[in-house]
Amino acid sequence: MENANVENREMKDQDCIGETITSILEEAIESEIESEEKYLHGAEIACDTRIRDFFLSLAKMEREHKEQLTRQLEELRAQMTVVGEMNEMFD
Repeated sequence: MENANVENREMKDQDCIGETITSILEEAIESEIESEEKYLHGAEIACDTRIRDFFLSLAKMEREHKEQLTRQLEELRAQMTVVGEMNEMFD
């Protein structure tokens, strides 16, 4: 009986960790979007082509970061779904 309690506590801890990680990734994605928008705005108002290109380069990096974080978030959510379904099988 004690083993079952320990396992249930561990599963709840894993759920909490998963939710925390997803929240952090979601906030990071929003930050990347905001940064990309700022850099694109900088590119729009830049008078010098070198500065415009610099801002466009930064915006591209932020977009790539957002895409990478989004893929990681999707993978994490898929893993959490599988683990959740497995846990339900044993409840």
